[in-house]
Amino acid sequence: MQLRLWHIARGVVSNWFTMGATLAVGVFLQPFIVHRLGDLEYGIWVLTVSSISYLVMLDMGMNASVMRYISKGYATQDHQGASEALSAVLWMRLQISAVILLASGGLAALFPLVFKVPPQLARDAREAVLVVGLTTAITMTFGIFNATLAALNRYDLRSYASLLQLAIRLIGVVTVLLAGHGIVAIAFCELLAASAGSALVLLLSRRVYPELRLSLARPKWEVLRKIWSYSFYAFLITVAIQLVYQSDNVVVGGFISASAVTFYSIGNSLCRYTQQFLGSMTTTFCPAASTFESAGNVAALKSLYINGTRATLVLSLPIVITLILRGQTFIGLWMGPQYARPSGTVLAILAVALMFSLQNMTAGAMALGVEKHKVVAWWAVGEGIANLVLSVILARTGLGIYGVAIGTLGPSVIVHLIMWPNYVSRLVDVTAVQVLRDIWGPVFLCSIPFAALSYAVNEMFPPRNIVLFALQTIALLPAFVLCIGFIFRQSIRQQLLPRVRSFFEAYAR
Repeated sequence: MQLRLWHIARGVVSNWFTMGATLAVGVFLQPFIVHRLGDLEYGIWVLTVSSISYLVMLDMGMNASVMRYISKGYATQDHQGASEALSAVLWMRLQISAVILLASGGLAALFPLVFKVPPQLARDAREAVLVVGLTTAITMTFGIFNATLAALNRYDLRSYASLLQLAIRLIGVVTVLLAGHGIVAIAFCELLAASAGSALVLLLSRRVYPELRLSLARPKWEVLRKIWSYSFYAFLITVAIQLVYQSDNVVVGGFISASAVTFYSIGNSLCRYTQQFLGSMTTTFCPAASTFESAGNVAALKSLYINGTRATLVLSLPIVITLILRGQTFIGLWMGPQYARPSGTVLAILAVALMFSLQNMTAGAMALGVEKHKVVAWWAVGEGIANLVLSVILARTGLGIYGVAIGTLGPSVIVHLIMWPNYVSRLVDVTAVQVLRDIWGPVFLCSIPFAALSYAVNEMFPPRNIVLFALQTIALLPAFVLCIGFIFRQSIRQQLLPRVRSFFEAYAR
């Protein structure tokens, strides 16, 4: 148990380090790219990436299957079963990658027509789509080895590949933009970075689990059926995620303008960064839940949910509150004053939706780990469809990019505040009243002083630059931390401190 907790902690720290580096690069690169390309060309680049991202749905949820069956096979020493599952997914992924390449060709031909790209940028847009499609095909094929490392809780090794990919991307994009190139050159930088990262993750996965034996022969029917029975619902969740988080950019580009995509994507990107940061922690709960479930450790599953959800809320609420109350100020300092009001308003609306969804991230990861994600999948699809329909309707009523953001907020609130609490009670035997009393309520209560101080500081002492903004935010955090320490003092003394000591003792040995 302690060893497993240490593995989870190591994975979380590794993911946070990688996520921190990714966020730092993103904060630097986004304004650099926008100002080098301009609103129109950057909007086309965002539409290119968003459009190709729909092809990721062809994954069919198989990454989740790899994590499930590799972690289960490794824990039970069923190396043959793990090898058969991984080989079957690789066999299917190779065929899916071929479909992605064909679909990218068709999308490249239609792209300038669908999104009304100016004639002078039509060729660049087509070429960028093709290169991004090739990058997606490579990532799709080698993604199973990323999932293998995740299944073994070797997020530290995954971080090496991610950091290599990040470094190549950063150096490449800055170099080509300084040289005066555009979106096609950026796409080739992404291709080179993805290829290098994929090669490294392949080598690392083979090293950490040498008992795995890969085969490109047609898999047995029973293996395919087992994988598909699990993957189908994970696939539905993937479809829903694409509808919720990528369709907004496409709706803005299709019903408003390509330039408006830039303003929307700035606010949207800050929410996605926050979600990725929290996801880098909660994703480690999926293989952990699978291992606990395989061992029949119900108490560990319940503890994982309670402590994981508390940790997620404690880490996320100061960020989300800052985005809601001070997002316009940050965007004005980060991107320029012309983006502050439109992008900041979009950010505030999306951050409210994010606040409600983050509190169920732990339960979502656990549901995947214990194969109880079927109901979640159908909810997610319903949320995605409702989001798309509402966003289109509201975008055409004159609300513009604000309407698209509101279309995302509504369904998210319904799903995460009404449907999820009842489901959690069946997943880990914790009632909705207990969740509100012991998890949500205390953490939200602790956030009130931080929120009041954040609003007051923003109004009375507006920062002149990003450094001052960051210093103000850090200076306000003790108000939240002290409240958390007081409210959860008994749990910290009885549960957290002994585990921290055991982590260090296990590491010392």
